[in-house]
Amino acid sequence: MVQATVNEKVNFSLDQATSMLPLLRLIVADIQLAHRELVERRMELHRLMRKRDGKTSRLHDDELEETKLDIQTEARQLEAFIVELEKLGVTLRSAEDGIINFPTLIHGRFAYLCWKLGEMEISHWHGPDETFSDRKTLESVRG
Repeated sequence: MVQATVNEKVNFSLDQATSMLPLLRLIVADIQLAHRELVERRMELHRLMRKRDGKTSRLHDDELEETKLDIQTEARQLEAFIVELEKLGVTLRSAEDGIINFPTLIHGRFAYLCWKLGEMEISHWHGPDETFSDRKTLESVRG
């Protein structure tokens, strides 16, 4: 799981967070793709390293080095996306699942609005010491 830092001085209203969804859908889709590619490259690196049996060829060594460079490139790209989210004031909770937290206040207390790529709207929240699986509907704070 990727955990970006959050600027707790930014507090999003539901309308502000909702207005960001079109941009976030694009960024988070790119994050998921970069994450998937990074995982695949790491698996490829492990495969290549297991294949190494003491008798390596120049071709094998070149493939190993190329895979290492690909991993570095993918990791830098993923980090750039995370920095972009941080600049927007939101937190990436999971690159794999596309989960984003928006710092907010609910009944005067710090909390997070939470959204997952694929959801049409922001409809849940959770406390600062809770996770996505602990989230509650926004209806629970309206009533």
